[in-house]
Amino acid sequence: MRFFLWTLLSFACLAQNPLVVENEWVRVVRAANLPGQLSRPHVHLINRVMIHLDRGTLRIDNKESGIARDIPFRAGEVRWDPRVGLHTSENTGGTAIRIVEIELKDNPPRDAKLQLSKPSSRFKIEMENEQVLILRATLRPREISFTTPVVAVRLRDGETHWLSAGGPPVNMEPDEPTEWVFVELK
Repeated sequence: MRFFLWTLLSFACLAQNPLVVENEWVRVVRAANLPGQLSRPHVHLINRVMIHLDRGTLRIDNKESGIARDIPFRAGEVRWDPRVGLHTSENTGGTAIRIVEIELKDNPPRDAKLQLSKPSSRFKIEMENEQVLILRATLRPREISFTTPVVAVRLRDGETHWLSAGGPPVNMEPDEPTEWVFVELK
């Protein structure tokens, strides 16, 4: 009986955080946390970009330092999440939250021929560091194309796409302008 419950719980957790993209550069999951949900102790061995689809608060309890801190965030907020040792996370808010988590593998797509996009005035630079250039814009799906690999996240619903360097733009319905976050890999 105990094995059955453990298996059922494991499948529920996997269904809750579906894998959206995985390739040699990124692993993207769409995480969902219920109010009061506490994770098992775990580590993050690679840096991540967190795109919050809902407003909420996560409590991160670092088991190595003994320090717990609350991280409040807004819907649409983008956050850099560096490698971290053993910790737990808990949704301390009163509502469910959804987060697109983009794990950045340690072998970036460095190609001397590829140049980072030069964002037009339609793009706002959210953040930039050694691994990523993060842009925000309101665009129609068919207007989206980049010269380097990009993870594109539609903020309205968390729809996520991998755009290869110079590949075709996102082609999906509906075609109305919507707000996107683009994580361009360096």
